[in-house]
Amino acid sequence: MSGTKEKVHIIGVCGTAMAGVAVLLKSIGFDVSGSDSMFYPPMPDQLRRFGIKLFQFSPENIKDKDLVIVGNAISKDNVEVQSALSLGKRIMSYPSAINEFFGDKTFFVVAGTHGKTTTTSIISYILNKAGYDPSFLIGGIPKNFGVSARVGKGEIFVIEGDEYDTAFFDKKPKFWHFKPKRAIIGQVEYDHADIYPDFESYLSAFIEFGKKVEEKLVLFGGNKAGNIIYENSKAKHKVSYGYENHGVDFFPENITKTEIGYEFSISKVPQRFRINILGRHNIINVLASFLLLEDMIKPEDFSEYLEGFEGVKRRLEIIFSIKNIYVIDDFAHHPTEIESGIKSAREFFDKVILAFEPRSFTSRTNIHQEGFKNAFEKADAVFIGKIYREEKIPENKKLKVDEIVSHLKNKGIYAEYNPNISERLTEFILNMKSREIEEKKIAVIFMSSGDFYGEKEKFIMNLRRANF
Repeated sequence: MSGTKEKVHIIGVCGTAMAGVAVLLKSIGFDVSGSDSMFYPPMPDQLRRFGIKLFQFSPENIKDKDLVIVGNAISKDNVEVQSALSLGKRIMSYPSAINEFFGDKTFFVVAGTHGKTTTTSIISYILNKAGYDPSFLIGGIPKNFGVSARVGKGEIFVIEGDEYDTAFFDKKPKFWHFKPKRAIIGQVEYDHADIYPDFESYLSAFIEFGKKVEEKLVLFGGNKAGNIIYENSKAKHKVSYGYENHGVDFFPENITKTEIGYEFSISKVPQRFRINILGRHNIINVLASFLLLEDMIKPEDFSEYLEGFEGVKRRLEIIFSIKNIYVIDDFAHHPTEIESGIKSAREFFDKVILAFEPRSFTSRTNIHQEGFKNAFEKADAVFIGKIYREEKIPENKKLKVDEIVSHLKNKGIYAEYNPNISERLTEFILNMKSREIEEKKIAVIFMSSGDFYGEKEKFIMNLRRANF
């Protein structure tokens, strides 16, 4: 894997995975540039820090490039793709690039509907603390590293395995392209309705991935989906885990809350563990990580290293506070993630206010209509922002926001749909009694897989200007 000064251009470079690929290739000597239509934090900041030049889409960006890597969100009619095709440029997807330039590494792949980013981050951090110096590619930025990807000197490459399709010219799931020596498959629930018509087709992607795991598969079990994946996997060693002792090999127990995190045990393991970040679901992420590495790192060492794990940006991340008001940024967009995030916040805060942007394809549709109702019920107040690219969703498939708002109001929960979230949230906070703000800890959680049209930053600015 020798570095060159060949010129690589990445189309769709601000995607979480693509930004990581750019950093990896830059780190091994390529001259890397990239383009996208939107540049919202944190990925552009990371790219600029590595000296990666960023552009808006233009055919001119392609002319002198040796290799063009295309993100899965990019269509064939993109002007840069058309330019690359007409000029006969070498084109590949990001999984192909990883295999070509890092294929001699030993892959540990983390898959599943929920928890991939944090779990991949925990594994990378623990391995690094233990001296393995792994490479990694993560769909977020672990705070301990400050970057979503890194080339290590060790043999292990930890990668977040995405079930979404690969590129306009390759409709296979991304994680099918990797040959994992070890892998985790977390909880599997229906998602990505734009490419998987039903749960069965979605589940089949994970079944096939499970067949590719060579040495060890750690699997969220105790349910039908998990059992099917387990039965079909050809891994030499298989182990299951879950929230409770319901037909699984390992589960957490004796959980206690700390100032901002949890202490817990793992069944059959004589060791206490502590994680110092928000989110009870992170106990499960730790459990999966521990099981993947249990024969490589002693339980007492794993426990010691874990206490230094600082979490991941945009995963229940407290980004601002004033008085007793805490603004939290979270990537959640699936009802299960949203409910888990709200419940987790409620363990540490007296009042939980949710601001939600329907951003991902599935969250903009009515597939999880009832799921969103149930999840939002866990909050004290709900503000739903503008539906991203609403015009792209057929009317009969669109999320029925008015129905959700009406449902919540009938439950006695304050709710509204308003594109101007920052102003309405500010008014709501300022209308609260000063005694309530003085005596209660209030969490305002922004949940979105995108930038929320800058509403989060506007709200923080409003709080700075407010006279509490």
